[in-house]
Amino acid sequence: MADFKGKVALVTGGARGLGQASAVELARRGAVVAIADRKAEAAEETARLCSEHTPGAQAFVYDQADAASVERCVNEVVEACGGIDALFANAGTGKFAPIVDMKKSDWDFLMQVNLNGAFYVCQDVARQMIKQGRGGKIVLTASSGSTVMCDQLGAYCASKAGVLMLMKHMASELGNYRINVNAIQPGVIATGMTGPMLSQETWRRMLVRETPVGRWGQPEDIAKLVAFLLSNDASYINGEGIMIDGGSTLHAFPRWYALDYTQDQQCDWEQRFADYPYKP
Repeated sequence: MADFKGKVALVTGGARGLGQASAVELARRGAVVAIADRKAEAAEETARLCSEHTPGAQAFVYDQADAASVERCVNEVVEACGGIDALFANAGTGKFAPIVDMKKSDWDFLMQVNLNGAFYVCQDVARQMIKQGRGGKIVLTASSGSTVMCDQLGAYCASKAGVLMLMKHMASELGNYRINVNAIQPGVIATGMTGPMLSQETWRRMLVRETPVGRWGQPEDIAKLVAFLLSNDASYINGEGIMIDGGSTLHAFPRWYALDYTQDQQCDWEQRFADYPYKP
């Protein structure tokens, strides 16, 4: 059990899913947790769960797509909690759509939240850590899709590939300030974002059959890795993207959508999948 007593951890996108599980895990290990999310009531609920383990958890409302909102949020956390020792930059979003059908506004929004927003948060927190002069730890949420492509998730995968490279640059440039920066690359984890996939029996069977550990992930699987990377036990890990997907990408990515490439001048995303041996 890594000891976070006396440390302040900021978790973005902390109202639910990976963020909530990680916030609670950090509080269980002694951290005072600041939960930042755009949904106030859900963030307050996470703060309540965290305070059951370590008193002092607080919720903060912000919009990750707005640089000014991010800056205000970080300043509010510092004022309320006295500083920031660890950051889990987790907030993000995703949407299925073929590249040729995707609305440009959807592409822009995904990039703004997932990549630009991650930069805003990390830059503001890094500046605060530098000001404090005692180092720190930063973990970003990338994705297994940041290195392995998945059809119809082009915008999401591209944005997360950017997050992975952002992490590497930060790990290099913040080294003299003794700030470690790493990223996690989750596979399919049972959260609200993956609900549409896991709600379909055929897709559930496909995922389980193609994942060597024989199951999809739970938020608690991610939380334990995040807590480790934010702890002093991981002080010699820097600039790494750590895949945590049960081995599902060992044989490429699970094919939520697939094409039959013998078809000329047409893209039937349903027919190829109907041929798969993953029937209920």
